[in-house]
Parts: sequence; C-alpha cells; structure tokens
Amino acid sequence: MKKLFYLLLCAGLFISCETAPVQQEEDPAVNKVWAWVSGSLKMSEEKLEHYFAIADSVGIDAIIMECHSGYPVVLDSTTFVDSAAIKIIERAVPYAQKYGIELHAWMWTTNRCEKHLREAHPDWYQVNAQGESCNDIKLYGREHYRWLCPTRSEVTEYLKDRARELARIDGLAGVHLDFIRYPDVILPYGLHESRGVVQDKVYPLWDFCYCDSCRAAFKELHGIDPMELEDPTANAEWMQYRWDVLAKQASDVCEVIKAEGKMATAAVFASPEESKKLVRQDWVNFKNIDVVLPMIYHKFYGWEDEMVATATREGVEGLAAAGSSAYLCSGLFVGHMPEGKIYEFMDMTRKAGSKGFCFFSMEGLDRKRGGGDRWGEVAEAIKKYKEGETVTE
Repeated sequence: MKKLFYLLLCAGLFISCETAPVQQEEDPAVNKVWAWVSGSLKMSEEKLEHYFAIADSVGIDAIIMECHSGYPVVLDSTTFVDSAAIKIIERAVPYAQKYGIELHAWMWTTNRCEKHLREAHPDWYQVNAQGESCNDIKLYGREHYRWLCPTRSEVTEYLKDRARELARIDGLAGVHLDFIRYPDVILPYGLHESRGVVQDKVYPLWDFCYCDSCRAAFKELHGIDPMELEDPTANAEWMQYRWDVLAKQASDVCEVIKAEGKMATAAVFASPEESKKLVRQDWVNFKNIDVVLPMIYHKFYGWEDEMVATATREGVEGLAAAGSSAYLCSGLFVGHMPEGKIYEFMDMTRKAGSKGFCFFSMEGLDRKRGGGDRWGEVAEAIKKYKEGETVTE
C-alpha cells in the first residue's frame, strides 16, 4: 500500500512539474524609454542632478548625453584624445549610478570639426563633385559641417580610437554614434525654404565624397573614375559603393565599442530609403550594433503624423530583411508632438514595431512656450506606455 501511495505521489509531482507554466524572461528592451540631452563641461552639478533625478521620477530608463558636438572643447591640442568628452561623461556617471539610469556617451562621428584635426589632416575631409573640400567651404552656411571621408582607413582608425576611449569609462552603458553619414545631399524637405536652398535634384555642391581615396578605390573596383561619369548619382555601382563604405566604417567603430563590453547605438535618419537618398546612410546594414534610433522628426520632412508609424515600420522591416540583430527604437522631436499628444505618438511607434521610445530632447521637455514644462505629461505617458495601454482607434 505504501509503495502504491509513493508511486501515485511521484506521478502527481511529475504531472505538476510537466504542466507548470514556464516563466519567460522579460525583454529589457521592450518599452524602454530613452532621452537625448546635451552635455558640456559648463553643465553645473545642479543641472546634472536635475536631469538624472527627473529621468528617474518620470520613468526614463536611459540618457544619451552629448559629449562631443559641432563646437567641441579641446583641452589638449597636442593629442587627439578627446579629454573634454571623457570628462563630461565621467562627471555624469555618479548621477547615473545614484538614480539607476543607463548612461550612453553621444559622440559626433564622421562630422568632426575640431580645429587641430582640421589643421593636421585636411586631406581626411570629404570633397564634393565640384572638387571642393568641406574643410574649406561652409555647407549650408554651417561652420560645423566638416565631414571625414569613410574610405580612408586612417579616418576609421581615428574614429575607433575616439569611441574606444569613451567605451572604457567605468559606469558607462554604451557609446552612441551620431552624424555617422555623409553631408545632406538633399536636406529634409521641410527645411528647404528656411535654409534658402532649391534641391529638386542632386547638385554637385552637396554631392560627396569625390576625394582622391574614394575615386581611386572605386576605380579599382569598377574601372572608372566617378568624376568621369556623366551623371554619377544615376550610377548604381557608385551609389552602392558609398552606402557600403559608410556602413563598413560604422560597423568597424561599433565593433570596438562592443569589444569593450559596452552597447553600440546610433542615431540615424528617419527611414531606410530616405536615409540612403538624403545622406547616403544605409543603416540597416550597420553591423555590430545593438540599437538604431531613427530620428523621425516628421515635421522637418513635411510629413503628416501618420508617417511616424510608416517610418518606424519601414525601419523594422528593413532591419529584418537585412538580417540585422539590432532592434529599433523610434526617436521623436518633442516640438513636433502637440501638448496632450505625447502618448499617442509613443503608442503609434510601438504598434508599428518599435521596441522602445526616445525623446529629443530633455532640454526641449524643460522648455515650453509660455513657460513651464511638459514633465507631468511625460510621466503619465511613460506610465501608460510601460503598462501597455493602447490608444483607442
């Protein structure tokens, strides 16, 4: 009798174990909320405290802090080590740790305009189809539009060094690449009037890069100098070459970030096809990258609100088609989301396949026309977002 009872007990335990639900590990990327913020050596301790404290209070999980911008501070011009960028991030790390916020160092990549670099290596800078170096002319009247060539191996090594020195900072979660592209061959459509440009087609002034290295590398591959093409932008091989070489440079920089055990992320243009068309950026083919954050600043394109979902969906599908292991997190411009509508946009991107959401920017949320800020609305929107609440159609 005891033997029978023992067998029944074991069978019961076995059935119980077999039918018990398996606990699935929650994906930390899902519903993760990010925000970009500009950092500087002049940022006060009080301001640092403010940003990380407010992120914690409203539910922002990760802050991407700019540490190298279009107007970089150079602490030591005898070396290319970006000491100012390192110091900006090191000052922020204790606040990130205090409030449990992920901190990512935001660096400008192919767009580098520090004076000592421009003076030491003018040959590293991109050249347009008119033979003009962006080191010598102000594209779109912008002093900071100085772009490094993606073909040159020495440029890639320089960028890898800059990413590596940031990635080695203790307490940092990742390195975020911005301006990892060519100059705008065509500006986002909604900016043409304000910038005073007519860009109904590709014009040589804004078409890059035709430096000696790019021309020689392309000629070796295809037997023709791109400057000799009647219409270079109509040549499929020349277009593909530029997409590929920029994607390889991005992939190589991401590789060194990953080698240091940190996340590699990048801010990219709004959708795969628009990115390739406007800035020669084929971001779905960036390798060694964890997260791509498309800057879907839709009003700059003259887009209706629904295009936020369309661009998100195209990005998710593009990454899948390219076999990328990266996931997409939609980034939106806070000035393009009307008051009371933030959650609608967050929900729109989630339904289109975005794993998370990123605000540009924390400074923008601090500012509000007529005074005050939008943090109360942000806190409510993030709460709904993380609880999975859906906006009724």
